[in-house]
Amino acid sequence: MRRTTLLGRTGTVLLMVGLALIVVWAPPPGSPHQSSSSGTMPAGEYKIGHRGVYRSQTGFEISVESSESVRVYLLGLSSGELEDWRTQVREAYPDLDDMWIKIFTMPLVFVREAYPDLDDPQIEDIMDIVWNVSVLDKGLQTYPEIVLWQSPPSSTLSHEFFPADVLTITVIVANPSSNTVEVDVEIKEVVAVAPKDRIIVPAQLLISIGIGLNIVWLVSRSKEKFEKALSDRG
Repeated sequence: MRRTTLLGRTGTVLLMVGLALIVVWAPPPGSPHQSSSSGTMPAGEYKIGHRGVYRSQTGFEISVESSESVRVYLLGLSSGELEDWRTQVREAYPDLDDMWIKIFTMPLVFVREAYPDLDDPQIEDIMDIVWNVSVLDKGLQTYPEIVLWQSPPSSTLSHEFFPADVLTITVIVANPSSNTVEVDVEIKEVVAVAPKDRIIVPAQLLISIGIGLNIVWLVSRSKEKFEKALSDRG
């Protein structure tokens, strides 16, 4: 009896601690920053759906709806890596305006990988090829380490993401089909009081153990009551 009571109390405490951790992690009240974009994507092209700096306690939820299946990639660079990439682009295309380099750093690096023999191009020349899915594929083959997450082909998806470190994250939406696609992209900022990976996993473990111990306690109590009822009848 004493042991059963102890199990029940321990389970209740663990359950309460786990739930408290979930409450601690939950985003504070307020209006999160949101952005959205809608438009058509030509066949065989990709676009930048969003770009921003995020950290372990500031992530985002992305929702995408499209008329046909698209692919979504979350690509991440640290501030040092981003500056290195800009330096590479400046060296490869010295006559290109620095404004374009800062805005389109990642696509321009992908162009350099897909077309290494492209000599002193103008921005008009680059814009004719930069958004081809083949350019994206070549860039991702060359730099697979920047892919933080990618979706399977889908026409409707939602995904929440928190980076482990401070990163500039670029959301890429690609249309590999042979048809023009209508695409809606929505980004909603998600703020956590504590890093998700340090809170959610321990909380889930404590809640699971707490529920398990309470089930054992309930079963034991029911068994004791049943045995007592039989004894009283006897």
